[in-house]
Amino acid sequence: MDSALKSMVLAAAGTGAPTNPSSRYYGYTVKFYTRPDGVQVAYLQRRIIPQPDIYTSLQSHVVVDGDRLDNLASTFLGDPLLYWTICDANGATDPDELTAQVGSTIQIPLASGIPSGARNG
Repeated sequence: MDSALKSMVLAAAGTGAPTNPSSRYYGYTVKFYTRPDGVQVAYLQRRIIPQPDIYTSLQSHVVVDGDRLDNLASTFLGDPLLYWTICDANGATDPDELTAQVGSTIQIPLASGIPSGARNG
């Protein structure tokens, strides 16, 4: 990895891991892979997506035209960066899937009920 980029990544919190507590990767460590050509590539430790049933549902929401997960997270959970909890609570790996079908119902989890391990194993 370019040394300037590496310095910038590591400066974020000493490890380069996301420092915003709302991030699903908060507290994860940055790992490094050295390619055969000697170039180092930084990546975040793998996050295992938890089973949806570990979340406590706050309510159901029927998707309307124009819904976006960040807006729904802001409205229902108070933080647009918690969109990932809605994904996890619905077993979605692609956030856009959840709001793609108008009329579908998605679960909105209780933000304060983010279970231990949902964030970083």
